[in-house]
Amino acid sequence: MRTDVILLSHGSRAPEAREYFLELAALVKSLTGWPHVEPAFMELCGPSLAEAVDGCVADGAEQVVVLPCFLHPGRHLIYDIPRLMEQAQAQHPRVLLVLAERIGLHPELARLIADCATQALQSQDRDPGSRCPGCLNPECGHQRLRAPLATPS
Repeated sequence: MRTDVILLSHGSRAPEAREYFLELAALVKSLTGWPHVEPAFMELCGPSLAEAVDGCVADGAEQVVVLPCFLHPGRHLIYDIPRLMEQAQAQHPRVLLVLAERIGLHPELARLIADCATQALQSQDRDPGSRCPGCLNPECGHQRLRAPLATPS
């Protein structure tokens, strides 16, 4: 039975945000070996969830797992996604559509957050004058505003 996976994101007007999510879907496909991992977006860019489901079904999917890439519940998770899943299921009654838990509930998320914070601090310990590892704006100057660290005498 062919199973496709759709990674569902909020969406953004910023092209680089969409591009990142497309790369993430490709990376998940590569790391897992799953042959069909597709991106979808709630708004602001495409493909939409309906378009992604339609594409999976047209390509032969017999079941589709939709994984919301959201950290916390909100309007999309509580209202919009269930409504869209219902619409997609009505459109494709012979295909099993399964809504996975949002990634924000994954038990390893807290460990991942701790790892990211630790790595950021270690990077600053190695090179205190460097830009923060998570800063995407090369013009960011917040570190210039911080008081100099006291040096031990």
